[in-house]
Amino acid sequence: ELDGQVLLLGVGHDANTTLHLAELMAKVPYGVPRHCTILQDGKLVRVDYLENDHCCERFALADRWLKEKSLQKEGPVGHAFARLIRSRDIVATALGQLGRDPLIFLHPPEAGCEECDAARQSIG
Repeated sequence: ELDGQVLLLGVGHDANTTLHLAELMAKVPYGVPRHCTILQDGKLVRVDYLENDHCCERFALADRWLKEKSLQKEGPVGHAFARLIRSRDIVATALGQLGRDPLIFLHPPEAGCEECDAARQSIG
């Protein structure tokens, strides 16, 4: 709504948490069980939930997707390499890719990535 932008300063899309939002919006089939404790009506209550958790290395794929569509501005800021992208473009581009392959951000099973394997095993 507010046309926010994401500035990646000295890091790549593997550090871009906006891509987790796209996963949630795409309703990816994986989710690792997690819990937190909240205060509800003066009592501590445990809340169980599924988190779209994996290693995030493959978020780096977004770099090529965004470049191909000329949606990403790049350049130096001091000694760091920077990427500037509209948040809605990141989400829309990722949603398109996740629509074709909901597991695109997970390493393949033979890669030996424990975090991605755990996410893959959570698929019911």
